[in-house]
Amino acid sequence: MEYFPAATSIIAKVLWSAVLVLGLSAIAERAGPRIAGIVAGAPQSAILVYFFVGRDMGVDHVAESAPHGVASFAATLAFVLAYYRGSVRFTRHSAVIGALAGLMAFAATAVILAAIPLALWSGTALALCAIGLAAWYLRRIANVRVENPVRYTPRLLLLRGCFAVVLIVAVIALAEILGTRWTGLLAGFPATLLPTLLIIHRTYGAANAHAIIRNFPLGLGSIILYILSAPTTFPLWGVYGGTAASIGISLVYLTLAVFLVGGAGRGSKRRALP
Repeated sequence: MEYFPAATSIIAKVLWSAVLVLGLSAIAERAGPRIAGIVAGAPQSAILVYFFVGRDMGVDHVAESAPHGVASFAATLAFVLAYYRGSVRFTRHSAVIGALAGLMAFAATAVILAAIPLALWSGTALALCAIGLAAWYLRRIANVRVENPVRYTPRLLLLRGCFAVVLIVAVIALAEILGTRWTGLLAGFPATLLPTLLIIHRTYGAANAHAIIRNFPLGLGSIILYILSAPTTFPLWGVYGGTAASIGISLVYLTLAVFLVGGAGRGSKRRALP
């Protein structure tokens, strides 16, 4: 089995992490939180987790992790809902409180899921039910837009990228150490969504972060398709070909989602949840 040299592997993870978070926050600032919420459902962290785990542990490890990988988005949505409720309930330090509440909700849900044997169909059913419930609950959040985006500086870009780098590198390391169930569950860890929410929340306020949260469940179809296709594409074409094929499948969904609903309701403002 081939291995990336350690330095090359670390550089790849660092660059990918920084580009993802900087790109997603830029989309939220320039294209609007509505589009950013949908794009946040792309298989950003999962691509890295499955690619490096597949290279280091083999494609069978990736295939075996798929049921819990799909189900992991119940934990991701638990993070999203807890972040929202925590940041609504507390007006002071709302971003930090929301993030901590979200992380605890993700961890608690992931521990429960790790203890449950899941098949691909049951993991998918669980994820789809969670998506439907979350989309219904978040439906009244206002689709506000960022006004007067900040000017980018090297210091600002560095600060934004560093947090994501630490999170994603740590998640990949844990996925390679723990078993297949946790490999799947960690594919759903919000390693790019969390820093993006904190960036937008701290810079522009809670309403803009909540707009990303509102549209996030719709984008999750992209990453679910990525994980569902991995048990087929990775054994057939290996890590490189399987990654490319699964990305292509997920991008078809993401493109349709952005095209069909991305421009709808621009500027609309709905009453936030109490």
